[in-house]
Amino acid sequence: MKRHLILLIMSLAIVFGGLGISSLVLADNKDEGQSDQEENVLREPLEMEVTLQRHYIDGKFEENTHTETIGAMEDFWSYYHGWQVIDQKEGKIVFRKEIPDISPYLKEKGYFGLKNDILTIFNGRPTHEQVIQSFYQIDTSELESYQAKQLQDGIKIETKEVYQYVLEAFRDMTPSRSVSN
Repeated sequence: MKRHLILLIMSLAIVFGGLGISSLVLADNKDEGQSDQEENVLREPLEMEVTLQRHYIDGKFEENTHTETIGAMEDFWSYYHGWQVIDQKEGKIVFRKEIPDISPYLKEKGYFGLKNDILTIFNGRPTHEQVIQSFYQIDTSELESYQAKQLQDGIKIETKEVYQYVLEAFRDMTPSRSVSN
């Protein structure tokens, strides 16, 4: 009897159009004591604008935004496990993740070099002088000839290890440290 009633209601909903089948099924299933978890799956999917911010050790932020259709909130939160919620408003959420690596941009374009005796990262080789970031002054009289040549030509930053090594290797050559030695 109940099955015939559901089929009749669904047929009427299709004929008259104004009622959604999922809401009729949901209303009928609630009468049978269906759990909240099952009820969550039967609801209309939720549209959410999701912004993902990636922060790299070189200071670069990358951000992208997309619209996501969410069928079940448990799946949504599970997918973004490891991301920190920065902002949340109705229909919008911003996540951030600290990436323990240098940015893809720096891996592709970055070179260490000197500008006015300051250790600097350039967009391309130092001869183009497109500065991305400056660090600290280097006492160039402390440099070995091969180090001076490397910095003049540019040291390609292909990995996190190269980035960290160069920063540490030249840190001891700052004028304040070289005077005290």
